[in-house]
Amino acid sequence: MGMFYDYRPPHPVEQHERLVALRLLTDNDIPCIPWAEDAICYVYRLPTALSDQQILVPDKLLETAANLLQAGSSRYVPTVHAWDYAETFVEDDSNKLEPIPGFIVLLPQSYFGLDVRNQERFQSLVPPLHPSNSKILVPKYLTFLEGLIHFVMNPPTRLDVPYLHLTSKRKYDIFISYLVHYRVKYDMDVIPPVHELYPEESKIMDEVQTGEARQYLPQLMWERKNVYVEEILEYQRQAAAGTFSL
Repeated sequence: MGMFYDYRPPHPVEQHERLVALRLLTDNDIPCIPWAEDAICYVYRLPTALSDQQILVPDKLLETAANLLQAGSSRYVPTVHAWDYAETFVEDDSNKLEPIPGFIVLLPQSYFGLDVRNQERFQSLVPPLHPSNSKILVPKYLTFLEGLIHFVMNPPTRLDVPYLHLTSKRKYDIFISYLVHYRVKYDMDVIPPVHELYPEESKIMDEVQTGEARQYLPQLMWERKNVYVEEILEYQRQAAAGTFSL
C-alpha cells in the first residue's frame, strides 16, 4: 500500500516522554485526552508531524488544568473561549524541549461534543506504553471521527466571519481524511469514483451516529470534496429548525 499505510509511530519510550503533561493532569484527577496529531500518530499509526500538543479536558476544569501546567512550564498556550483555537498558537521555539511538545493547547471538550469521562468512547495506550500512562485514554475510531467533524460543523467562532474558522477547518479536514484512509485503505494510484461508495465507506456511514457526521461524510466519500462553509451554515439552519434528517 506504500509508505502511508506502512508508517510506524515513535518508540513507546518516546511516546511516554511526550505525554508528560497528560500524566501530570491525570495524576491530579483531571481527566484528559490527547487529540489531533498525537492521536493520529500514536493510536492510528498515520504519518504526521508532532509539534504542539492538543489536550481535551472538561470545560469546568479548563482553568484548573491550565494553572497546573503553568506552574511547571511556560509552554502552555491559553485557550480563548469563542475563538478558533488556531489563533492561540505561538511562533516561538525558545521553550521547546524535545521530545516534550513545543507548546501545549488545552481545549474544552465541548468544542468536540465529547465527554472525556465517558470511558466507553475511549481506550487505553497500555500496552505498549508504560503502566504509568494507564490513566490516559485515547479516542476510539468513531469518537475521534465524530469529534473532529463536530468541531468543523459547529465551530466556536462566528461563521459570518468564516476566515476565523478556516485555518483549523483545513487542518481538521486533513485529519478526517486520514481517518477515512485508515479504514478504507485506498489505492493511492486510483482516483476514487464520484457518486459511488467503497464497501468500507458504506460501513463507516452505517456506523456514525451524529447528524454532523451524516452531513459531512457524504460530501467527502460520495461527492469527493470537503464541506463548504455555506453547507455548514445550511446544516446549522436545518438542525436549529429541526428539519435535518438522518
